[in-house]
Parts: sequence; structure tokens; C-alpha cells
Amino acid sequence: MIKRLLAIFCLLFVSTAHAAEMVNVEYIHSAIKHHWGIAVPYNPALTNPRVAANMKYLLTAIDRANELQNNKTSYGTNATFATLAAADTVATNDAIKRFITQPFFITTTPTTTSFTFELSAQGSFTVTWGDGSSESIVKNDTEMKSYSHTYSRAGEYKIGFSGTATAYSTADPRTDPTAAIRFWKNNDIAAISGSLGAIFSTIGNGATAAQQPIFHNTFRECKNLTSTIPEQLFVGIHGAPAERMFAGTFQSTPFTGSIPADLFAEIKGAPAWAMFNNTFHMSVLTGTIPGNLFRGISGAPAEYMYSGTFMHCKNLTGEIPAGLFGDIHGAPVEYMYYGVLGNNPGLTGQIPENLFGDISGPAAPWMFYQSFLNDSGLTGPSARINGQYLYEIWPSPPENGSTSCYGNATGLSDYSTIPAQWK
Repeated sequence: MIKRLLAIFCLLFVSTAHAAEMVNVEYIHSAIKHHWGIAVPYNPALTNPRVAANMKYLLTAIDRANELQNNKTSYGTNATFATLAAADTVATNDAIKRFITQPFFITTTPTTTSFTFELSAQGSFTVTWGDGSSESIVKNDTEMKSYSHTYSRAGEYKIGFSGTATAYSTADPRTDPTAAIRFWKNNDIAAISGSLGAIFSTIGNGATAAQQPIFHNTFRECKNLTSTIPEQLFVGIHGAPAERMFAGTFQSTPFTGSIPADLFAEIKGAPAWAMFNNTFHMSVLTGTIPGNLFRGISGAPAEYMYSGTFMHCKNLTGEIPAGLFGDIHGAPVEYMYYGVLGNNPGLTGQIPENLFGDISGPAAPWMFYQSFLNDSGLTGPSARINGQYLYEIWPSPPENGSTSCYGNATGLSDYSTIPAQWK
């Protein structure tokens, strides 16, 4: 990698005097802004932006641009190329094009003739469409808006996204869930890579709706998206969960591979309404469920918090991790574990005690509806909280509170004695 980078530098900075003019500091800042939509702050000690720029200044400016996108580089400290030699137009434009990185990419299907996505986040963003053209987006509100590009011929294109979100929608997620960015039902996507969190990161501590992005249905029903889920996809997103934060994010999309272990690692705090509702619903992901996936979640149950999270994920295998759903304690609420692990025949082993946390109090409607339906690979006793079976704690739950919770989960050691209203 180092040799390759040095070779690129050598090609980049070979003498171009016959085709270039010397540039000043202002030229570099303007070129970065024009090509990438990134406003690199001037050094406050600089009194004249039209002073001649050198290679060290150019490469340092590129480092600053990358840092603004949460992609740290160190080209400006490379003693071989970050010199006081004058920068010129060719070197400047090539360096900006080559070395300012984009944190998130989409590879389209080979038959793509146009591409559309939706964006609600406020901020400055750049899209490189993969055919040599780019688009700068300066968004001063958080209304959902559609952006499209048409290609001159059908083909496979690599689309790059960069920029920095400065605010997110404050619309009620229960009635108007507004994702920071969304590709819902986009069948031109074949693969994704990189980090959305580097662009749509948590602002401050994420304490308000305007500071915390949600990814409601971001990749839902993208029927040709068969790559893996990038491990770094949500790096940069931290703090407490938001309502519908990851609801339907990967629902009914054929991502391959397994669920990244630390996909939601920096999300920490009390459960929020529908935060992981249908997140992986009907996915074809394989492997085991990571034990640390929701470890940062702690507090009283919220309605729909894990409703359908892993429902119909028939290719998941292995044991259910102990403490999977975090540290949940308090009174039951509606739909909290509705179908959460239902229709997963590949799950094996015993249901960990206190899987659902330390919850107690009056039963809630739909709270355990189809939670383990058709999970025929499970063995050992059915779910317990502090040594008691769920059906002992709540012998007569209301309105489908227990309907089909263990339907056809015939491998459970107490299956024959589980009350009918729980099967």
C-alpha cells in the first residue's frame, strides 16, 4: 500500500510546467469547494488568501477536507511530497480529485440507466455519479427531497457520497418517519461499502431529534443489493436511541454474509419507540446473532422496541446470545417483543434465562406474539425470567399477548406442558 501511494505521488507531482500555472491559497480552497462541496476553513493567521501556495499547504488542505468528512489522512506530513515547492493547477486539481476520499459508495447493477435517492438531512453534500460527473447539494432544510441522475448508457457505476450533515428532521417519527438518507425499493443497487455514519453522524451528544439521524427503511426492499453489510456502516453514530432509528433499515433486502458484531456498538441508552422494529425482517443473512449487538441498551421497555427485529430470518444459525436485548427492566408494554425471533428454524440451543430482561407487572397486548414461532431448533426450557416461565408470570395475557409465542417450537423440553394460549 505504501509503495502504491508513493507511486501515485510520483506520477502526480512529476513536472507539469508546460501545462500548468502556479496557484495561490484561494485557488486551492475554491477548487476543493467546487469539486467536493467542502468548505475548508482558512488558517486565521493567514492575512492574504492570494499568497502563493506550496505543496505542503495543498496536501494539508486535503487532509483538512478529509477530516471534515470523518476520514483522517496525513498527506500533509509526508516529507517527500509535502514540500515548500510551489503548487500548480495540474497538481492541485489532480490531488483534489485523487486524495479527497468519499466515505460511502454504491455500486449499481450493470443495467442501470438512472439512479435516484432521497435525502432529508440538512448540510452540504457531494455525489459523484460514477460517469465523470458530480453534483453538489447544499440543503438548508430537513424536508425529504429526491435526487436523480440519468446516464448516457446502461452500465455498472460506482456512486460516491460525501459531505457533512448539520441537522436532521424533527418531524414526529411515529407519524412522519424521515430518514436522513433513503434508497427504499431502489433495485439499481448491487453493493454498498464504507460508512454512512461518516456523513450522517450524531451531532453533539444526539440529545435532540435534530442531532440524531434515523435510518428508517434506508435499504428496505432493494431486491438486487446482495453485498455484505459494511462493518463501518454506522461508525460516527452514538448516544441514545431515537424513535424508529433503525426500523426497517435492512428489511427484505438480500444482503449476504453475517450481521457485523459492532454494527450498533455506540448506541447507548434507554429504549426508544420502535427503535429496532423490523430491522432485519425477512433478511437472508447467515451466521449467528452477535452477542454485543444491543449491549448498550438499558432501561424500561418501549413499545415496538424489538418488534419483528429478526422475524423470518430463516438462515440465521446458532444459539441466542445471553443478554442479547441489553439490560431491560420495568413493566411490559405493547408489542415490545412482537415476533422478535419468530420463524428462525436455524436457531439452536437453549433460550438464555432473562433474555427479555427483568420485566414484571401487568401483561401488555401483543408483547410476546409469535416471539419464537416455528423455532424448532431450540432446546431446553422455554423462556424464563428469574427462574419463572413466562406463562407462569402471565397466565392470562390480554389480546394476543402470548399468541403463538412458542407455536411449533417442539424442541423445547416443556413444550407439552406449555399452555395452549402460548402455542
